[in-house]
Amino acid sequence: MEIKKILTWFTVNVFMCSCIQSTLVCYLTRCFFRIYHHRAHTNMTKLQWEDAELKAPKTRSEQVYDLLRERILNQKIKPGEALMEVAVSEAIGVSRTPVREAFRLLQHEGLVIRNPRGGVLVTELTLEELKEVSDLRLVFETYSIELTCERITQEEIALLEATVREVDEIMPSSNSGQEIDLLRLGALNTRFHDILYEAAGGHYLKRILEIIRLPILRYRPFSLETKKQRERSWEEHRMIINLLKTRDKKELKKLIRKHVKDAGNAVARKLDKISI
Repeated sequence: MEIKKILTWFTVNVFMCSCIQSTLVCYLTRCFFRIYHHRAHTNMTKLQWEDAELKAPKTRSEQVYDLLRERILNQKIKPGEALMEVAVSEAIGVSRTPVREAFRLLQHEGLVIRNPRGGVLVTELTLEELKEVSDLRLVFETYSIELTCERITQEEIALLEATVREVDEIMPSSNSGQEIDLLRLGALNTRFHDILYEAAGGHYLKRILEIIRLPILRYRPFSLETKKQRERSWEEHRMIINLLKTRDKKELKKLIRKHVKDAGNAVARKLDKISI
């Protein structure tokens, strides 16, 4: 029922909207198929092994994947950078097999592509791809915040407020001369939105949002680069909390659309400068 509800909402709000191109529909269809296939496989596995208690630790391939993924998202490994199996395996002290499998998982997520010369290349985000992702985010962030407004608990609101307090602690005053840790600020920004997604409920919706935002997650610090951007972003987060408390769905939808647009525009300006 959940997937049918999302598809119905998507049909009404997207297929009738001329600003959303057909490529977005194709992209989303692929997302739905991947999520549905994964969920069906997961359910089958649970039925077959419901009495099993063993929980295996992460494989070496998964550990390598987690390490590389984190470094790519934090831009410690830059867009366009080449990664070779031998070099990575020697650097972290593992064989080439788990590195090869980690490359395959990263490629599946679109974070790397195969390099004709061997290994992989970290993908770069074009302005056209950014617009595609931003258009999708506008649609599904708006739908998500509607559900969040209806379903969020006081405990989840408290988590949002705690995240904002952490930001207040690391945001320097205007005359302190202290540098801001953009990676940590970006991580707190991600946590804030994760809490909103969790409050919205729904396995499929959460997976869709994760897929949609992944391409720009590593560029998120760009939207917090200037003091003005940071202050505006977190002031809007405070406004979101207040509107959730009053269950003002109409104003929340307007604010979240502005929030997503501002973030996308900030990343677009940075990408435009990089491409010059």
